[in-house]
Amino acid sequence: MDSNIIVFNDSHEAEGCVKGVAFINKYLEKNELKIKLQFIEDFISDEGEFAYCMSIVPDDLPDREST
Repeated sequence: MDSNIIVFNDSHEAEGCVKGVAFINKYLEKNELKIKLQFIEDFISDEGEFAYCMSIVPDDLPDREST
């Protein structure tokens, strides 16, 4: 598994991650950075089925479908 993929086996845990990233992004704004989350559709593994690809990007890039 790639190090920039985070997997959850519970939708509540995944939702908590999304809310946490939004909170962290507020603090990264002053450095013109943000954490980008992209939900991976139809992801199934032994580790879970709710997966996001995470990356740190400049804040001035346009958002593509992120969750």
